[in-house]
Amino acid sequence: MKYVKIIMLTMCMVFCMTAISFASSFQTTDTKYGTIGSEGISGSFVENGYNIKIAFVPSGSQMTMYVGKDNNVIYNAKFAYHKYLRIDQVYDNNSGKYAYIIKASDYMDGGDGFVYLMGYDTQKDTWQVYVNPANYYNPLGKNAEPFIYESDGDIVLAYFQMGLHQPAQEYHFFWDENSNWFGYKDYGIVQH
Repeated sequence: MKYVKIIMLTMCMVFCMTAISFASSFQTTDTKYGTIGSEGISGSFVENGYNIKIAFVPSGSQMTMYVGKDNNVIYNAKFAYHKYLRIDQVYDNNSGKYAYIIKASDYMDGGDGFVYLMGYDTQKDTWQVYVNPANYYNPLGKNAEPFIYESDGDIVLAYFQMGLHQPAQEYHFFWDENSNWFGYKDYGIVQH
């Protein structure tokens, strides 16, 4: 009987560790970045057999984002012009979901711009804005800028002020196949 309890306890621990290990499963699979010049900038990504092309074309103080799937425009939106662009393609190993962290800024370090988590919705055959930082509570005030990034398998939205060991408000996102959308967990204010 003692051995049965030990075996059951061991199996439970292995199961728990496996669940913890695979709960976060995003990884960055491709990155495109550069300066948004007068001709604009674009990047192409392979996603589940599709070719996704994301382009930003400037016009005065604005720029238009175009998203194409297999050479057909499926999304466009206007944004304020920013000088630098970075697009990280992230992939969920569990569900096969791709998404894109799109950051535009006026500085190389990413400040004073915008950041979104977007992606192609295969069920609706459309481009979606999954995470817009304006829709999440920022208790640190207007000086705490939003950043979205992949870290240790999680997609994280963090509001923080630049500086050493500054606190950050964090939200961790995961793909929910049942709702076909990103769910999240509010981690509150985290000390870095």
